[in-house]
Amino acid sequence: MAQPHDEQLLREVFEAFTQFAMKIQQEDDEERAWLLGQCTDLQVQSVLRQMTPMMFHVLDAIGKLGRANGITLSSRFGIPKGTVSKLTKRLAAHGLIVTETIPGNKKELHFAITPQGETIYKLHERLDEQIQAGATRFMADYTQEQLTFLRDFMQKLTSTSFL
Repeated sequence: MAQPHDEQLLREVFEAFTQFAMKIQQEDDEERAWLLGQCTDLQVQSVLRQMTPMMFHVLDAIGKLGRANGITLSSRFGIPKGTVSKLTKRLAAHGLIVTETIPGNKKELHFAITPQGETIYKLHERLDEQIQAGATRFMADYTQEQLTFLRDFMQKLTSTSFL
């Protein structure tokens, strides 16, 4: 049921969303800087500078699964199949993953992480641990009820289109 709301409050909420979206984009640069600061290998640093956030997500997914095909990556991690295809080609071009076929089935491709890919995957895992620890500290100030509301709100928000 739709609730009547104060127009000023709605504008403030919308502005807060806008600021949050901008912060997320800025944090991509902070995350890259953190990763670069944790690595002394110049070749790995060069690859890190060229990676997009989605490339990190796909590499992370392959790292977690050990070996996976595009359909598994797409369905399990919510990444469109076409995006998986493009990103795996880019990751392979950087030498972070290899493409393998199953004997007797040349059509189905599986992806496996290379040693250099493993290095970046492990670095990214450490970054995720840092972010998780920071988020946990941040959320310690909120009650269980507030966090439950926030979780439900964010789930609804991410499944809603405003167009």
